[in-house]
Amino acid sequence: MNEKKINQFISHQLVKAREEMLLTQKKVEENGIIKQSTLSKIENGIKKISASQLFILANFYKKPIEYFFENEK
Repeated sequence: MNEKKINQFISHQLVKAREEMLLTQKKVEENGIIKQSTLSKIENGIKKISASQLFILANFYKKPIEYFFENEK
């Protein structure tokens, strides 16, 4: 898997995790986690997520960090 596909997969998993918690991007921002505009860019593949941002979001979404790297089968 190349870097572009990995970033796309992480973005997809971020959206999936957020939607599983029935949260909007705005609600994530309101919890002081990340700006809505930044989250939108990350989820849409416009901006790469940093390791610290991924760690914070994984904890907020109650997902192990591995969730964002596992290959779907």
